[in-house]
Amino acid sequence: MTITSDTLAKDPAESLFAWFRTKLDTQPVYRDEEQGWQVFGYADIARIMADTTTFSSDTAGAFNPPQPDLDFFDMGNLVTTDPPRHRQLRSVISSVFTARAVAGLAPRIEKITSTLLDSAGDSDRFDLIDTLAYPLPITVIADLLGLPIEDEPLFKVWGEALGTVDAATVPPDLMESDVVPAVREMNAYFLEHVRRRRLEPADDVITRLAKAEIDGKPLADGEIVGVIGLTMFAGHATTLALIGNAVLLFEEHPEIGAAVRADRDLLPGAIEEILRLRPPFPRLARITTTDTEIGGHAVKAGELVTPWIGAGNRDAARFPDPDRFDIHRNNQGQLVFGHGIHFCLGAPLARMEARIALNMMMDRYRDIRVDPDATTEYENPWQIVSPRVLPIRVTR
Repeated sequence: MTITSDTLAKDPAESLFAWFRTKLDTQPVYRDEEQGWQVFGYADIARIMADTTTFSSDTAGAFNPPQPDLDFFDMGNLVTTDPPRHRQLRSVISSVFTARAVAGLAPRIEKITSTLLDSAGDSDRFDLIDTLAYPLPITVIADLLGLPIEDEPLFKVWGEALGTVDAATVPPDLMESDVVPAVREMNAYFLEHVRRRRLEPADDVITRLAKAEIDGKPLADGEIVGVIGLTMFAGHATTLALIGNAVLLFEEHPEIGAAVRADRDLLPGAIEEILRLRPPFPRLARITTTDTEIGGHAVKAGELVTPWIGAGNRDAARFPDPDRFDIHRNNQGQLVFGHGIHFCLGAPLARMEARIALNMMMDRYRDIRVDPDATTEYENPWQIVSPRVLPIRVTR
């Protein structure tokens, strides 16, 4: 879907969600001649995500001609790595994201949030994304990794380039002119920091990766770069989208926003429902390793499969009245953070960042509204469901 000046006036994700509803009702599994099998139902998607033997995550090169720079980045990307290497790489970094470790970050996240909100000064209007939703998670992740936040402008450029890597229709000229140069620059930057940490260790994730061994062998440089890249960009984008989507949904449902403001114990359930209804990343990609079937359709080995987790989260067979914003819903099993061995390590951190940010905003501002006199802009929802610019008006 192409985002134009006409569609920016309204949320383009609504068209995506309407498409989900149509496909769930009429074609829960079908084959697209150019982009392979498209899967929408919850049960089929959960099975695909759980069966890593039949449905491989290693889809590098499936969308575009092979690119050595992208292959290098993919080496340690847990999202595109299969067992047994996936388990080995995950074990290297998993301790950073345990519940105890994440809870220990709360004071730092609260301080960052307060400082960012202070930066708005006495203004009653500001862009939520630029002021808080983007800088909060990127600062937290940079701290964890051991990267200087002063380099944030570089991170932003690389994040925008990486946002197109999984697109099935990225034109070759765009890959060559924008994506590959950005990834090449990013690789060199990360490797410079890895080599520095080998000489000058610190208490950060890059040092841990630089010193890590699996079966007595150090990680390959490409694997380290892949882990760093995934941690930085997937981690910050999820929290950014979650904070922005929360404000959008509370605006659309003011009675729910008021209920959460009055009883903050409702906020965790609200966050889960926001994730279900507006998942930051609406789809995954898999490739079949053997002949199989999906929803009664014969699928050959080597075929591309796209599970639309955004549709699975709106499957009425799993979530009754699925298009309703219900913060009391039992969201156990919702797919936004994955399923099985690929369940997102950073899920507890994203949830806590959003919870702290939203709580502090409600503490500081008596009223939070999307500014009707400014233009809200959105990302391409086929890649990420999130506002790009979200002007808000607040009452202190």
